[in-house]
Amino acid sequence: AIQKTIIDTVVGDGIDAIVETIKPELTKKLIEIYGVLPQIHEIKTPTETRKIEGVTHEKFDEILNMVNLGIPVFMTGKSGTGKNIICKQVADALGFEFYFTNAVTQEYRLTGFIDAHGNYQKTQFYDAFTKGGVFFLDEMDASVPEVLVILNAAIANGYFDFPIGRVEAHENFRVIAAGNTVGKGADNNYTGRYCIDAASLDRFALVEIDYSQKIEENICENNVELINFVHKFRETTDKCGIECLCSYRTMQRITLLEKTGMSLCDIMNVSLFKGMPIDDRNIILEQIIDEGLSKDNKYYKASKGPNFTL
Repeated sequence: AIQKTIIDTVVGDGIDAIVETIKPELTKKLIEIYGVLPQIHEIKTPTETRKIEGVTHEKFDEILNMVNLGIPVFMTGKSGTGKNIICKQVADALGFEFYFTNAVTQEYRLTGFIDAHGNYQKTQFYDAFTKGGVFFLDEMDASVPEVLVILNAAIANGYFDFPIGRVEAHENFRVIAAGNTVGKGADNNYTGRYCIDAASLDRFALVEIDYSQKIEENICENNVELINFVHKFRETTDKCGIECLCSYRTMQRITLLEKTGMSLCDIMNVSLFKGMPIDDRNIILEQIIDEGLSKDNKYYKASKGPNFTL
């Protein structure tokens, strides 16, 4: 009995160790043969079960539940963290139409207007409000505060006075907003942002959105070396106070361009550094090693460039 217990323990631990060792290479091989396999996310509501295809953010279920309950959500996070994708996936998961408006700087962008011929020119907001659906206001913190008062009234009252008269909100009208700040005004990275008043912020549940490991793995086809470089790059630029966005789009560009045979040095220049001053690059490449990145990382080497020396 003792021998069996020992053998079972060793074998069990051994299997876990073997899986952890071969998983990255096995995943890489499967991707080479079959490509990145789609992920299916199942959503259960009181009335039905729906499925959406694609990788979802770790905060997806949290946001989905709040939107399903009719709670307005304000997603805040760095540019390129996939906030608009999350919103579209939420709409798909609920079976709702998706309506979109960017930063609103003039009232008519929400309310619509009567043109010179007496015809009402409706908006995405009007359609969502009257037909039902998820209305996504991107860059809410770049919208003028006066316009947000209009949105507040529509959310709070369940009806709104459009240019054609008072209209009741559809029962499936939902609101999601997004911004790069938490509504406290402009900062060094995001200028041109307004301070959102407390009444406006109080209408929304605030959810912070960061980069997702799952989405990164999907975008770069589980390229662990690239993911490690990107993570250390972000940590370094944050600590050094150097502005250089390394988003999902950056990772996707690098991944796609590598397949073309383009020089990796050129790829890093056009995809990531984009004319960054040599002194700033020097600081980053010095500090990124201190953050724990291996000097053998090929993306680090390519970032140095053929004529670049530390």
